[in-house]
Amino acid sequence: MSTTTALVGCLMLVGLTSCARTEDRKEEDVIATLDCPVIADAPAALTADIPAKYAACRPLPLRQHWAGTDVLPQETGDARIGATATGLSVHVRYEDSDIFSTATADQQRMWTLGDVVEVFVKPGLDRSDYWEVHVTPNGFLMDLHIPSRAGMQSGEHTWEEIITPESATVYQIHVADGSWSAELTIPWSAFGLTEIPVSGTTWQFAVCRYNYNGGLESPELSSTAPLAQRSFHRFEDYTDLVF
Repeated sequence: MSTTTALVGCLMLVGLTSCARTEDRKEEDVIATLDCPVIADAPAALTADIPAKYAACRPLPLRQHWAGTDVLPQETGDARIGATATGLSVHVRYEDSDIFSTATADQQRMWTLGDVVEVFVKPGLDRSDYWEVHVTPNGFLMDLHIPSRAGMQSGEHTWEEIITPESATVYQIHVADGSWSAELTIPWSAFGLTEIPVSGTTWQFAVCRYNYNGGLESPELSSTAPLAQRSFHRFEDYTDLVF
C-alpha cells in the first residue's frame, strides 16, 4: 500500500469515526425516555446551581429541537425532575442577561408578560387532559388544566374553563446575577392521585421557556422535549417519564 493510499484511508477512517461520534452525541442529546427518581420532599436550596435534592436527577438541557438536534438557545438552561411523596418536583436554572416579568398577579397570561418557566405534564397518553404550569422570576404562577388539546384549539374549552382549576402547585424562585432558578412541585392530587404512580407507569412531560431580552418582542423559545415543531403543546413529542 502506498503512503498516499494509507493516508487517505486513515483520513476516511477518522472522518467516519468523527461522524459516528457526532451522531452518538446527537442521539444522546435527544432524551426520549427518562426514569423518574424518588427524591426528598423538602424544598431545595436554590442558592446552589444544582441543589443536593436533585443530584441524582439527569440534567435535561433546553434546546430548539425544531431547528436541529444540537441547536442551543443563546441563553442556555436545564431542568431536573423527580418524584416526591407530595408530588412531581421540577428544578430549572436559566442563564439570563435580562431577567424580568411584568406580571402583577397570579393567573395572568404569563408567556406574554416576560420571562417564564413552563412545565407541561400529561398523565399518560390514555388520558386527554394535561397541566400547563407557569412560574415567573418575580414570583407569580399561572396553572392551566387543559381537558383536551383538540377542544382547546377548537374553542370548545374556553379560557375560563381552562384557567379555573387550581393545581395547588408549590413553588419558589431564586434570582441571581445572570441567572434565575425555580422549583415547582405539582401535587399528586392535581392528577387525581394520592401518592407516587405505581412502578412502570409512564407519563409525558416537557419543561419549556420564554426568554425575553430588552422588551416583550421576539422571545427566544426552548424546551427539554424534542419538539418537531415550534409548539409547546405537541405532547406526542414530550419526553416519556417512567416511574
